[in-house]
Amino acid sequence: MPTVVTGARSSKIAFEESGGKQITKGVEFLTEVPLGERFHAELAPGGEVLLCAGAIHSPHLLQLSGVGAASTLNEHNIPLVADLAGVGQNLQDHPACLVAERMRTEYYKYSMTDQVYDDKSNLKLNQVLNYMLFRKGPLTSTGCDHGGFMSSTGSGEADLQLRFVPACSLDPDGVVAYTKAGEMKKNQFKWPGGFTIQLLAVRAKSKGSVGLKNSDPFSSPDINVNYFQDPSDMAVLKYGLSMARKICASDHLAQYIDVEECPGSTRTSDDSLEENIRRTVHSGNALVGTCRMGVDSHDGSVVSAKDMKVHGIEGLRVIDTSVIPTIPGGQTGAPAVMIAERVAALLTR
Repeated sequence: MPTVVTGARSSKIAFEESGGKQITKGVEFLTEVPLGERFHAELAPGGEVLLCAGAIHSPHLLQLSGVGAASTLNEHNIPLVADLAGVGQNLQDHPACLVAERMRTEYYKYSMTDQVYDDKSNLKLNQVLNYMLFRKGPLTSTGCDHGGFMSSTGSGEADLQLRFVPACSLDPDGVVAYTKAGEMKKNQFKWPGGFTIQLLAVRAKSKGSVGLKNSDPFSSPDINVNYFQDPSDMAVLKYGLSMARKICASDHLAQYIDVEECPGSTRTSDDSLEENIRRTVHSGNALVGTCRMGVDSHDGSVVSAKDMKVHGIEGLRVIDTSVIPTIPGGQTGAPAVMIAERVAALLTR
């Protein structure tokens, strides 16, 4: 029977050279990080390692294991297994910013947070039971399941996504807002009612990288998301802020709004909006590209587009969004499932 080890941290993929080929032998891992005992999971004959650590940690683990640009590995005294310069390059994401509106107190009841949390930011028991027993109520929503796509240039191809969230973001960084929510509960503060429109540049052209800080597998990777390397990405988000404000100023919504929390009504000039975007930009959670698929290593790719096998290595595949060469113009969940199902079919046929 297969064994599943929970709470483990992979530190290295093991290889062995045989007949001039690099053969994957297994994985080194720990169950207590970073000082626990190191274990080695060895492959059975004909077995494979399926690397599914995502667009940040898949290239990081490959580099720690000796798969990457020779110059980078040499810099960190990591023995070279395969010289693949594309490992960690081509990082892409959906840069995001937002418009957050606090509602007038008499309309707080329409905000999802007011329906779900009490005045001390504790979950309302009746809503928990409503969901668990009847699968109804606000807890059936992901919180950002409404929105739309549009073209900022009029070309017809959507490059901007608007996510409508029926809650006032507690921070201009949509990711940090989750941390703030925990602080609200800890301090027993009431979450102000409101709504948020998050803007995402879904055809972003900027590219970054994932590298090594050192050879320690427990050091965080060196991440350069490189937002706004291409100025067109900034133009998309500025257009998105303008569009979100127009929506909020419409007769249908303006009557409910008390104050614009972010960017703030005093920010009207092009320069001040750009400064706000640069200061508050955050991930749209769509990281891709750092082990991109292609024909062979000569085109800068890391895995074969036919079967996701790492170039020049036997018994190793990458199966996550890091293999996507160009960022999709929408969420990456469905493409990730598609990639997994394709490889699953190859492995089982």
